[in-house]
Amino acid sequence: MGAALAMDAMAVSVALGASGRKAFDWKKIILTAGTFGFFQFLMPLIGFIGSCFAEHLVYNYGSIVAGVLLILIGGKMFFEKADDESQAFSIPKLLVLALATSIDALVVGVSYRCMHRSDILWDLVIIGVVTMFISLMGCLAGRWSGKLLGNHCSYLGGGVLIMLGLKVIFFN
Repeated sequence: MGAALAMDAMAVSVALGASGRKAFDWKKIILTAGTFGFFQFLMPLIGFIGSCFAEHLVYNYGSIVAGVLLILIGGKMFFEKADDESQAFSIPKLLVLALATSIDALVVGVSYRCMHRSDILWDLVIIGVVTMFISLMGCLAGRWSGKLLGNHCSYLGGGVLIMLGLKVIFFN
């Protein structure tokens, strides 16, 4: 479950690492991986606790909200100046991306409630740790590929986020 939920976060991590290849140092890599892991841990918990109140909203609109957020961030990355790497990473952008990539984990929390599970803490820890590790590897792969592809990575990263957003909206 952790690996499946981490795939969106991995794709975004690769895009971030590639678009900010020189400015994406270890501090930002660890912050990115930790943020994605934390959100993947937190969102199923929120879904589990809040499933009584917002189950229909998550099922009906969660994919649309996540997809629109990914498309907006991807569009911003795509149309930013290709040589301005310092804009590729910011805390607000990271938080929005972590939220957008973890909305599917919210649904997992709702499904735990539907299965009448109450012992979900270890599942959530595993999901968070797996996501953190996969995101770390994604950041490193993105940074490495960014060095190979040069200034075109912001276009590639933005395009990946836009396509991921469209996938989330139309095929989830």
